Amino acid sequence: MMENYRTRIGPLPGGRRGASGAGAGRDSMRAASRARGAARPPSSPSRPSSPPDGLASAGSSRTRQAAPAAGGVRRMRWTKHMNINALRAYYRAKGEETGGIAYRARMHRFFAELEPSVPVTEQNLADRVRYIIRSKIFDDAELERLRREAIPSSNEPARAGDPALQATDQQPHIEGAMDLPALVDSGDDGIVTQELEQMRSKLEEAIVETRSTPLENRPRLPRIPLSKRNRAVVRALNPMLVTYLEASRDLCETDSILFGAALAVCRIVGAKLPTAGRATRQSSAIPAWRRRIEDRIVKARALIGRLISFRSGNNRPRIVRTVRMAFAGTNISLSQPDITQKLTERIDDLKQRIAAWGKRIRRYTERSTRFNQNRLFQSDQKRLYKSLERPMVRGTGQAPNQADTVAFWRGLWSEPVNHREGPWTEAVVSQCANLTPMDPVIITPDDVAEAVRRAPNWKSPGLDGLHHYWLKGFVVCHAVLARQFQEALDQKSLPSLFTTGITHLVPKDRDTIDPSKYRPITCLPTIYKTLTSILSARITRHLNSNQVMSRAQNGCRGGGRGTKEPLLIDAVIGKVVKRNRRNLSAAWIDYKKAFDSVPHTWLERVLELYKVDCTVRDFLGQCMG
Repeated sequence: MMENYRTRIGPLPGGRRGASGAGAGRDSMRAASRARGAARPPSSPSRPSSPPDGLASAGSSRTRQAAPAAGGVRRMRWTKHMNINALRAYYRAKGEETGGIAYRARMHRFFAELEPSVPVTEQNLADRVRYIIRSKIFDDAELERLRREAIPSSNEPARAGDPALQATDQQPHIEGAMDLPALVDSGDDGIVTQELEQMRSKLEEAIVETRSTPLENRPRLPRIPLSKRNRAVVRALNPMLVTYLEASRDLCETDSILFGAALAVCRIVGAKLPTAGRATRQSSAIPAWRRRIEDRIVKARALIGRLISFRSGNNRPRIVRTVRMAFAGTNISLSQPDITQKLTERIDDLKQRIAAWGKRIRRYTERSTRFNQNRLFQSDQKRLYKSLERPMVRGTGQAPNQADTVAFWRGLWSEPVNHREGPWTEAVVSQCANLTPMDPVIITPDDVAEAVRRAPNWKSPGLDGLHHYWLKGFVVCHAVLARQFQEALDQKSLPSLFTTGITHLVPKDRDTIDPSKYRPITCLPTIYKTLTSILSARITRHLNSNQVMSRAQNGCRGGGRGTKEPLLIDAVIGKVVKRNRRNLSAAWIDYKKAFDSVPHTWLERVLELYKVDCTVRDFLGQCMG
């Protein structure tokens, strides 16, 4: 073992060998090892190794390194030119590979043609390429240049000066839904015609299937990772959608085309389509350090139980074996007369360790919580306030009667109610007389892009099942949506699909029989939410330009936290008062069902008072109907 070890690593750089402070025995061991290394025949091969940053050299002229006199073999030094050729061989071989590791043989053959004087194995070369990519030796621009040189597009002839491009006449291809090597390694410009045709056929199949499938039978689209590979697939399908979208007659057909395109992307990247209604499994958010400490606590508690059992007189072989292992490495024997006292001391020591581990978990958790809250307060206050909310109460009792539930919510939503105006309305009318009327709304593709950009990617969709992520990815649909939004606004009508949502009744407390004790959460289609977001932004701009909303109004203002900020302040004050033992008197007024029974006629009246564009008023009134 010593002979092989010394031969493999050789002397350290600078003539240094091993650790300092060698004694006579260590010197003699080194001398014997050097003697054995020198006596080895020259043709005896050294044990191969495959570190990511070096390979065993057999005397390459590029390494410019002579074998050390002590008989050791030094690692090969990779030059920049060798690294570039390794990447060229990798991209060229990977462009032909559809999965697995079969590309490594071709990569090794290509590299041997580029570097005939560098002896290297397939595994060594694969490790080196992986090290080059992970360590960021070359920037992204250089990698992209090498990738495009190694894999030319279908309409670009191979250059005669590059042997890696002439090594084979095979072209990249796709064999399955998960195999997109050229898409991943070469970018959109490196996709060959055959791949694009297969993607186009999958897109056509998905769109035809979506058009013939009822709305309620559509598959539920999964949440795909935001990876470079998936983004490349979306970008490749973008130009293919132009033909379909230009022929779209209305918003319903556009929605169907976009859903079909999203379904095609999921099938191309191999995403698993979950069945409707199946809950996705959440990954564990417990950090690794906490799991390790919790495992220690569990093992310590199990050991305490067995020590207590042995102290009580349980002499089973399994218990005795565990106790002996607990005292291993000490001078304590189970036959000692004071073994009971030793057991008690050991149990107390384990209990103190468990308490210390528990305090460590609490201390780390509190520190991490403070750090995350301070960071969120600076970057995203919305997420901070949402994290401070108490968990939603889940009703465990009997469900309400369906007829009573329908009757209650129909009374709020379906029955028309007219508002009543008082004398104060005349004062509001006189104040609004001098307001500048709102400009007519002209929806542009930039408005659609801005509204989509502000929306969360994977927020729950409506009946159509289309997420905002797909509206962001398929940018070619923005111009079509802007045109169809403007048509719907001018015609003052919208298909019923976009004003119909899925309402989930979430219990507010444990009284689950009363239908009024539920909070309605309605999921509307993302296309409708995009349109209303554009209109809301125009109305807000009009209100701000006329200074309609008071600066003290924080509840309905964009970006405000009118409810959560006072609650957070109240919680902090309550903790301070309790800690300092002071007296505090506070009163809160809770308006229950404040927004469940606002008549639509009053909303239309408010839009009229503040001189919102009449086209927008009529359109919203039609949608509210």
